[in-house]
Amino acid sequence: MSENGFRKRNFLQKLSDRIVFKLTGKKPGPGRQHSPHKKQIFVNADENLPIAERQTKSAGKGKKSGPQGFFKKLYNPRSNRRGNYTSGKVNLNIPVNRPIQGTPGQGNSPESSPALKDLSRPPMPVRAGKQPGRNKKSLYVKLFGSGKRKQEQRRVLVESKPEDKKAIRKALVIESFAFLNSLGFYILAYLSVYLIYQFTEALAAANFDIDSVLFYYEIYFPIGNSSPLWNKFNIIAITLASPLISLILSLILLRAVLVREKLKPQLRLFLLWVAFHGATYFLGAFVAGIATSQGFGYVVDWMYVNVFFRIFISLVFLFLLTVTGYKSAVFALETIPPGIRQQRWRLSLSLGLRFILPWIVGGMMIIAIKFPNAAPQHPNIMVYDAIVIATMGFMVIPVFFNYKAKPRSVAERPLQFKRPPGILIFITSIVVLVLFRLVFERGIHLIINFSFDVGFYR
Repeated sequence: MSENGFRKRNFLQKLSDRIVFKLTGKKPGPGRQHSPHKKQIFVNADENLPIAERQTKSAGKGKKSGPQGFFKKLYNPRSNRRGNYTSGKVNLNIPVNRPIQGTPGQGNSPESSPALKDLSRPPMPVRAGKQPGRNKKSLYVKLFGSGKRKQEQRRVLVESKPEDKKAIRKALVIESFAFLNSLGFYILAYLSVYLIYQFTEALAAANFDIDSVLFYYEIYFPIGNSSPLWNKFNIIAITLASPLISLILSLILLRAVLVREKLKPQLRLFLLWVAFHGATYFLGAFVAGIATSQGFGYVVDWMYVNVFFRIFISLVFLFLLTVTGYKSAVFALETIPPGIRQQRWRLSLSLGLRFILPWIVGGMMIIAIKFPNAAPQHPNIMVYDAIVIATMGFMVIPVFFNYKAKPRSVAERPLQFKRPPGILIFITSIVVLVLFRLVFERGIHLIINFSFDVGFYR
């Protein structure tokens, strides 16, 4: 058989064996062994000149070979020839007019070339298993996040309640002063927002030539409820002005003032209570007005809002109160010393005694001191005020459950957290509350005239 016929037969036999191996994964039987002669490849430009010899190993270990052609994938060799590998083809920098020299001491004829062993099938890549600590996230976790990760971001040391009773008693003594301090600021903040609320309503009424008398429990209009001075427009304008001012005050404090870094804890606590009262005198006042048809409820009544929308807006406003309180937990935590924030039981105790308990005790004290000694002009005004105070629970209670709040570091806070003068602040608030009752018991008659005239002097 001629040399060309032998090469063709050897090539077809190897090709068929490789195809069987690719399809079945088994090596060819004993009856079909490969020829001991070495295989060579020739270029069509000169059929008598060999291009490259088969190589069993790559010249450089660790080098990644480029993309291989169809025949190279069949034989699965690794060549040590120089080449420029591009996408989908191999460009050899070898002149085609002369053959590449083989291994020294060997000729180019197939008789002088040593036989090559059939390369075994390369192992299939094994899919890497799940790494420890990396669980597959569900769609809910990807969209809404995980509560555990949020808790870790807070960097609060979770500790159980200490068994030492002395530590608990010492913490209660410290937090009792903080409770009186926060209670005093709660009362002072309520009186500040209440006076702003009522004076704004009196100022809006004076714009329509309606006098007003400010009592400690309500704002009284001497013209009565059936005066011809009342109309739909001024009723809506007068009763809507005060809640809007309260809302603006709360937004300014929450978005512009409390976000400042260098703010003393005492001032921050007072302004936080003012912001909470301002939010309740808009969002909570709407709910109270729907229930009692007083205050903010006059706006809804004279706008003839449907019952469904009244209930729906009330639920939305309560939800906004909850979200505002939840987001304001950062400001509440910044009023607590960093050492207390690092202990879970101390932090829970501090939040309960500095925010939740002052809201309950302070609200009861305000309702008791504002109880009228005479029949008010608006019969349900006390129920209206009680509901407004009660709606603050939708802001204070979420602060206790916000575990992802991250207060700013100690470097950005005041250097020292001194013990607040709780007894002094509480006594001051009680004195101011009693004076408020005594001064406004007889009523402050507000007559405000607006005069604006433009003309020539001569």
